[in-house]
Amino acid sequence: MTLRTVAEAIRDRFTFDAALCRLQFKDELAAFCEPVQGPWLPFSDEYRKSKGNPRTATWGEFMGDIGFRRPEILRESIGWWQGVMRECEISLVIADSAPCALMAARGLGIPSVAVGTGYLVPPSQMRTFPVLLQQHSTRIHDEAEIVDTINSVVPEFGIPPLERLPEAYAATDQMAFTLDMLDPYAAQRTSPLLPPIMGSAPEPAAGGEEIFVYFSTTEKSDPGLMEAIGSLGARVRLYMPGIDDALAEDLSGRGVLVERSPVPAELIAKRSKLMVNAGQHGTLCLGLAAALPQVCAPQQLEHQYNAEAAARRGSVRIADAADRVADRFRSIVLDAYEDAAMARSASDLAAELRPQFQANQRLSIRRRLAAVMDYRI
Repeated sequence: MTLRTVAEAIRDRFTFDAALCRLQFKDELAAFCEPVQGPWLPFSDEYRKSKGNPRTATWGEFMGDIGFRRPEILRESIGWWQGVMRECEISLVIADSAPCALMAARGLGIPSVAVGTGYLVPPSQMRTFPVLLQQHSTRIHDEAEIVDTINSVVPEFGIPPLERLPEAYAATDQMAFTLDMLDPYAAQRTSPLLPPIMGSAPEPAAGGEEIFVYFSTTEKSDPGLMEAIGSLGARVRLYMPGIDDALAEDLSGRGVLVERSPVPAELIAKRSKLMVNAGQHGTLCLGLAAALPQVCAPQQLEHQYNAEAAARRGSVRIADAADRVADRFRSIVLDAYEDAAMARSASDLAAELRPQFQANQRLSIRRRLAAVMDYRI
């Protein structure tokens, strides 16, 4: 979605090639090119388990888990990217969560832009990666050792040695599509943020009575969540990509309106009184723009970070792992549904955030890339 948004803004300026580590969403780019399979940075938790299996504390810790401690992985990935960039005569690299592509472009002297949510675009000038969630602060990797590993490989590809690990994300520009309140690196960010990518930014619309549920990852395998959603006793509309027929039939039989295709943001804003989700960045931002209170059941650490940031502003309640038994989760959702103070907080926050949502995203992208490529828009 992020790559498509950038491509749509500059489609009159470029032809496109794309490489993705997962091809199941390649159709998002079908209007621009036929994406190919790119290199995969392999995740391994063996070392983490040997250290007591703490949750990942920093982005640098995550890099340590996905191959940046293994020179052969880095050599293969950077080499693949440079080979493609040469073969396709690439003049600009747009990289979403692809630090090896950024380093490969740097070695070839190709302008590059790192894109993604604030969580996924760490500023490269930081000395070290900060802890993202205070309840998960245990570090098991030494960033200096990871830098040494990277520096044992990059001279082969014309890439200057790194002095610190965040430099792996160095680019000609960084475009973080997020809100100030959701940017974990706000204090270190030097490039202006762009509006979140979420399809559209709906205007708040009072009077809705539905609970809109969007689950997109592992929630359908959680019996507590599914039982709660099916027994809320309120009007519930659910969109769950990839839902199987048996589950859809069961929930429909219990009164849930099961959608089989995405629901337009404007209809969500018009119909809904509460949103339930995992805290995915785009979905959470949609609820913030629509002035809807939300209940979040985070499935991974970025979800948790987003949900906690919004909870501090009074518009989100978080259902942690212990809350995901049916009775407890149902109670949390129904309490939020009736919480007038939470609804007022969501409305006040939407008004505060409106200027960030209403900024011209397409024009901002075009201006930033014109500066990168030194041409007039």
